[in-house]
Amino acid sequence: MYVCYIDESGHCGKKYNPDQPVEVLCGVVTDVSKLFKTQRELDTIFRFLRRNEIPLSELKASDAYRGRKNWSGVKPKVRDKIFELILAWAEERTCKYIVCPVDAQEFFNRKKSGCDTCATLQYPYEAGSLNILLAVERLHKSKKNNKGKTLVVFDEQHGHDLNLTRILENDLSFTDDFTGYKTKPRAKRKESRLSQIIDVPHFSKSHLSVLIQLADWAAFIATPYFSIE
Repeated sequence: MYVCYIDESGHCGKKYNPDQPVEVLCGVVTDVSKLFKTQRELDTIFRFLRRNEIPLSELKASDAYRGRKNWSGVKPKVRDKIFELILAWAEERTCKYIVCPVDAQEFFNRKKSGCDTCATLQYPYEAGSLNILLAVERLHKSKKNNKGKTLVVFDEQHGHDLNLTRILENDLSFTDDFTGYKTKPRAKRKESRLSQIIDVPHFSKSHLSVLIQLADWAAFIATPYFSIE
């Protein structure tokens, strides 16, 4: 059984924001058997930070990078070292990372021009979220006896969560070319287009989830690469 934790960076909201030209979503996929070890290791990192007078309840990459909140008194060189520590830890976790950048200006321009897909998805966040889910479907579809064995957990996003749920409840035939989904004419029951995923996506506060925080760091680090014109 697997879990995919998803978070974003550069969230542009419901209209184009030139200060956030690219919205990047990242999904961290792991086997559930590794979750407890990951939690223990993260607790070790938190204890290390507290010993160095950085009291945290959540790892937020943007705060660490910019020296905000509990990071305000921490020197840039120290913050750089902590970034290296966390990224090295992330690499050792042997998770799979699915990164999806969405060009926000292009999305809203297409939506304004009458693109049916953009109208269905509504906002860049939903577009990136659906792409992550479709990538998970493709990733696990080739595994034997794996149907319905991936749980998906998003960082809480008020409003967008309801939109995404609505999209998943409706016709997803426009995604068939990407996933390779094909109907079986003689099948008594039509297979779900997201057959690898358990139920519907769940939404959680990031401070309650280790790997949502890891997804936040990965998305934050990836964002500048996609924002370069």
